[in-house]
Amino acid sequence: MPTTKTTYKTQKRKTNYGSRSGTSGSTGSAGSAGSSTGSWNPHSFSPARFSNTGKEIQARIGSFRNINSQLTGAGKVTAFSPTTVNKWIKFVNNGTRVYKFKNNDFCKYFGSNWSSSNPTAAQRWLTQKFGTGIKAVTRGKANCWLIAATNNVTGRPFTNYSWK
Repeated sequence: MPTTKTTYKTQKRKTNYGSRSGTSGSTGSAGSAGSSTGSWNPHSFSPARFSNTGKEIQARIGSFRNINSQLTGAGKVTAFSPTTVNKWIKFVNNGTRVYKFKNNDFCKYFGSNWSSSNPTAAQRWLTQKFGTGIKAVTRGKANCWLIAATNNVTGRPFTNYSWK
């Protein structure tokens, strides 16, 4: 089937009965967009080049799961108000990660004196220990702790955290 081409100088239609390989410019035929230069040769990349991107995606999905676990299931939501949930969602959208630790793990990593402590004191202590990357700390459902921290926070419980 012949393709047509409109030239901009004369505004006349020309019919192209030849093959499309090696031509350039817009052909105006159905299914083609932009210019055609013959066969398309995309760049290919090794999956290893996307390892950091994959880790970031896993961390964000895991962070949203940790927040969602506090909003679903049986029992009332005590850790979050709707305003606070939006604040934590904005943390994740801005690159902060939300870590969830069971109380036993939290006490194992940060000291047994936190088993009955309040989140404000825990946040203050964590900020002194790990720096300003700690954004927020709260107690959640099922006797767990949620910590919002940037990916710059280094230390054993944060660097070894499994997002799966």
